[in-house]
Amino acid sequence: MKSKSLKSMIGVLAVVAAPAALAGLSTTQPMFESRMNTARAATSPEGAVVNRSEIRGALSSFLYDDSVVDSGERAYLAPKVNDATFLTGFTTDARSYFSSFHELNDAATTAAPLSVYPVDETPAEAFGVSGVLSNSADIQEGFIPYSQGVANQVTLQWGYYSSFDITNISTFDPTTEAELRSALTRPGATQAEIDGAVAYVNQIAGSSKRIYKASWRNDYGRQYPGGLGGIVIAAVSTDRRFVRYVEFVTWSE
Repeated sequence: MKSKSLKSMIGVLAVVAAPAALAGLSTTQPMFESRMNTARAATSPEGAVVNRSEIRGALSSFLYDDSVVDSGERAYLAPKVNDATFLTGFTTDARSYFSSFHELNDAATTAAPLSVYPVDETPAEAFGVSGVLSNSADIQEGFIPYSQGVANQVTLQWGYYSSFDITNISTFDPTTEAELRSALTRPGATQAEIDGAVAYVNQIAGSSKRIYKASWRNDYGRQYPGGLGGIVIAAVSTDRRFVRYVEFVTWSE
C-alpha cells in the first residue's frame, strides 16, 4: 500500500466542484461563524434550531479553501463538539453530523495502510437481486492492520483513488441511511435492490453507522471517451479498520 501526504494528493484528488484558492483558518473560521449565525437566526428555515443540513453547510466552510480540515481548523472545532452552550438548539441529527464530521476529518496528512481488493461475489449476488444498481456497481473492501491507523478522510480518499479506475474524488461526507436510500433512488431501481444495497453497506457499518458518501468522475474514461462518474459509499466498521467501498456509475458522456 502506498503512503502519501494529503497535500501532495490535492492535485490528483481534485474535488468535483473545484475549491477556491488556498486560504486557511483566517478565511474558513469567519465563513463558518457567519453560516452558524444564519442557521440560528429567527428567519432561518427552522428558526433558532440548527438542523443537519445547516451544520453540514456551516462545516463545509472548512473544506472550501483546500478540501482539507487542517490542524488549525480542527483545533478551532474540537472544543465545540461537546460544548453544551455551542450545541444549544442543535437537533439530534445535527449533533450526530458534527461529531461524525469531526471524527472523519482528523487533520491527518498521511493515509493509513488500507489494502483494498475486489470482493468475490458480483454486485447482484451482494444485493440479492439484479437490476439498475447492481449493473452499475463495483465493490471492493479491505482493512488496516492493527495499530497502523484508522479510516479517516485521507485514508478513505487514498484507498479509493488507488484501488478504483477514477481520476477525481470529492471529500467523503457522513451519510445517514435515509440519505443513502435517497442517493440510490433512481429510475428503474427497485425497492428490493435499494434495500439489498443498503443492507450490504450496513453489514460493515453496523451499529457504528459510519457511512460516508463521495462523488467521483473519470475524465479519461474506461470505455467512455467523454468521461463518466457517480457516487461511492464507504462503509466503515466499528473499530474503523475495515472498509467496504460500493461504487455506482450514475452518468456517462
